[in-house]
Amino acid sequence: MPEDIEIKGLSVTVLTRKIKEMFDNNLFLSSVLVEGEISNFKRNSSGHLYFTLKDENAQIPAVMFKSAAQNLTFSPKDGDKVYVRGSVEVYEQGGKYQLYSYSMKEKGIGDLYQKFEALKKKLEGMGFFDKDIKKPLPKFPKNIALITSKTGAVIEDLKSIILKRSRFSDLTLYPTKVQGDDAKYSIIENIKKANNNPSIDVIIIARGGGSIEDLWPFNEEEVAIAIHESKKPIISAVGHETDFTIADFTADVRAATPSDAALIVVRDSIDLKNELDSLTLRLNKTFYNEIESLKQKFKHLMDSTTLKNPSRLLNDKKQSLDNLRDRLELLSPKSKLKKEKETLDNLSILLGSRYKNILDKDKHQHIILNEKLTLLNPLSVLDKGYSITYHNNTSLKSIDDIEIGDVIETRLKTGKIKSIVESKEN
Repeated sequence: MPEDIEIKGLSVTVLTRKIKEMFDNNLFLSSVLVEGEISNFKRNSSGHLYFTLKDENAQIPAVMFKSAAQNLTFSPKDGDKVYVRGSVEVYEQGGKYQLYSYSMKEKGIGDLYQKFEALKKKLEGMGFFDKDIKKPLPKFPKNIALITSKTGAVIEDLKSIILKRSRFSDLTLYPTKVQGDDAKYSIIENIKKANNNPSIDVIIIARGGGSIEDLWPFNEEEVAIAIHESKKPIISAVGHETDFTIADFTADVRAATPSDAALIVVRDSIDLKNELDSLTLRLNKTFYNEIESLKQKFKHLMDSTTLKNPSRLLNDKKQSLDNLRDRLELLSPKSKLKKEKETLDNLSILLGSRYKNILDKDKHQHIILNEKLTLLNPLSVLDKGYSITYHNNTSLKSIDDIEIGDVIETRLKTGKIKSIVESKEN
């Protein structure tokens, strides 16, 4: 190989990052349940737990951060047989993969976990979790279905956050049993009811945290099928941030908590107002720039020499003709002079015609520019008998922009009228 050829390879950082992306994009590794024995257990002063999970043939390093560790119902130690739920990710700085633990249970309550993993694997193979079948959420939902218990902190949090962030969305509660053996039937029934309601735009399925037994209705296959078959987009908000259910994987969007679901489903009215203000500013600026451009063109035409003093052009030409005539009389015989005189006379006529054409063209352009300026005037429509109605200095485009009792102002050609809204109809 020639010595002047430079060999370029991947940097360690780039290679490690590529490997990390492969782990991050693997749905199976995003939530796994691992059974093993704890060794090399260490509780850091920060509250984070570091340990190794091993069996007879392999081991994997694991970490549980303080936010998850404080939810443990027992004190782990070396030699404990446990079930750990978490995600397998790459720790770039150390160049190794490890298990990021969300929860940990002592071995002995593993039947439900095994059932969970079996159903998860089955539904994943059937394509229930595929990203390309996830339905997008509506940007501005008018009616949001809440499938949850009619009492408790969850429904109050959802109502408080959604109604505070958006005054354009209605809430329809479908009171639902969220715990117990027959809870799954209540969940399925209300998913179908919400789908049969044509006014519903999006569905939130929610409940608070609890043990795996408490959350089990949301791990039932029948519930997953109902979510999968829903024609309306569904947000699953079941349990705490570290809790994962089959409903979470099947739903179109998973929210870490019910409060997060409320933040996801509607946009803040303040953010929307800021967006509208920005668009209005841009529109006004564009309109102003267009008007200024037309003004400059009009001024340029009005300042032109031809329009200011049209006789000047003709006088200049006449003087040139006189000078040329004098030269011809001095330099040419009489017959040639006569011929040249005829030519000059014809040229004079031609110049006069061209001057008239130029003047007519400029006048026509002036008329067109005046008409454009008139059309661009937003108040010109008032001359035709129309009116514009404002509320708080903003033109009304929909009756949804006003409420009963609001003071509105109507702009006519000859003046303004102030009114109070007594009723409104769609």
